Amino acid sequence: MKTVTDNQLNGELGETNVKARVQQLGHVFEGRGRLETGVDGTIEFRDPMTRAMTGKTVAVQVKTTAQGKYVAETDAGFEYLLNPADLTYWTSTNLPVILIAHRFSDNSFYWKSVSDGLAGEERRLIFVKAEDKLDETAMDRIAQLAVERGRLGSFVPPMRTGEPAHLNLMRVGLPDEIFIGESPFASGRNAVPALIQAEGQHFDWVIRGRRFVSFRDPRGTPLEAIVDADTVEAVDTELLALNDDPEDEVVMIELLRRTMQEQVSPDLAYDRGAKVFHFRARERFATREYRYRSLREATSAMVVQVYMNKKRPDQVHSVRHLGFSPRFERIGDEWFLSISPTYVFTEDGFRPHRFASDLVAGKKRFDRNASVRGQFFLFRFLLSNDTLPDDGVADMFAPAPLPVAVRPHQFIRFEPVEPVTMDVAVPEDAWVKVDPNAKVMRAEPEPDGRPVQQSLRMSA
Repeated sequence: MKTVTDNQLNGELGETNVKARVQQLGHVFEGRGRLETGVDGTIEFRDPMTRAMTGKTVAVQVKTTAQGKYVAETDAGFEYLLNPADLTYWTSTNLPVILIAHRFSDNSFYWKSVSDGLAGEERRLIFVKAEDKLDETAMDRIAQLAVERGRLGSFVPPMRTGEPAHLNLMRVGLPDEIFIGESPFASGRNAVPALIQAEGQHFDWVIRGRRFVSFRDPRGTPLEAIVDADTVEAVDTELLALNDDPEDEVVMIELLRRTMQEQVSPDLAYDRGAKVFHFRARERFATREYRYRSLREATSAMVVQVYMNKKRPDQVHSVRHLGFSPRFERIGDEWFLSISPTYVFTEDGFRPHRFASDLVAGKKRFDRNASVRGQFFLFRFLLSNDTLPDDGVADMFAPAPLPVAVRPHQFIRFEPVEPVTMDVAVPEDAWVKVDPNAKVMRAEPEPDGRPVQQSLRMSA
């Protein structure tokens, strides 16, 4: 009597379910049929945008179970022990091979490359349920296995559709009027001593070629010490901002930088040598936390971090300040601020560190996209709020305003720029999984010291 075993039925049904699953995800599964000897089929990847087949393929072995638990299964994962003969066969193939574990009772699909076995126990695969589900994200990672690593320039197109790309730009809103007058001084450097002597406190102006330019009206203020008040007139800002004269563009860039410096002065200091804005320390050897809103939720960042010397734990090694390099650019008839996150290192929160450039270079080598993106959103939040939130306020959406005496007037505004939708997505998760140096690269380094807690306070 001819018979078909339950295992045969389950195996055939498992391959059918895997084929349906792969094709639901937009790719092509081809079964091997009756002559398979350790590989049940192949997956060929398809570009989701153009619908074109990529010609990149991985081999698949399907392991099916009706119900019950896998070996050492928990809510987090399980183990699978490969057959020695199968592993020997798979390692000799010219295609990467993955194993797909499918269970009927919960209709679950998990996958793992057969080369991901534990060191010294190559037969033992450890499945992590949260990471190894067979879904759209998994297809990015599986596609990376098909990269021909022996050929320079070979790649697999991203398997996901487009995603929003956030530009590191902010639109600059300008006031309607700008004040221009004649100055008895040839440059701003020559004018500063006279302004200080007159007890002037505002430096959001530019003097170039004896011409004074500012968004602030100097008449009736200590600024009259550096400008002839009778020559001052208010003109349309566009006459200077949208002028094609290179000299006027230089003046405009410097005026925007000085005006921004005045507006953010309660929170940010400007390092003239490095040309970087960075968070101020509240006091010597003190950490500082800043609350802001990222893309989705309220969060916080340690914007001033104190590092202790590893060899001498009672001494401070350095103080790291989050900062950014500003660049004002005119695009068409609009002005934009480009924000490039970076760091500043000091000895105690105020005095520049003698090895600052080396510390910055070392820190930036380990910066990944998520870190830089988070820092950009932090500064975007700070600049786009007319009333800068105090770090100690619990509810960041209802910050207590700064006292009028210390809150600068906001002559220019900074507005977020809408994200741009890309044609394809960048499969960062997939790259992290296949990069052998990913764990090392993702570990945030400490600048030869250990960070202290926010509550640390040290006397001079």
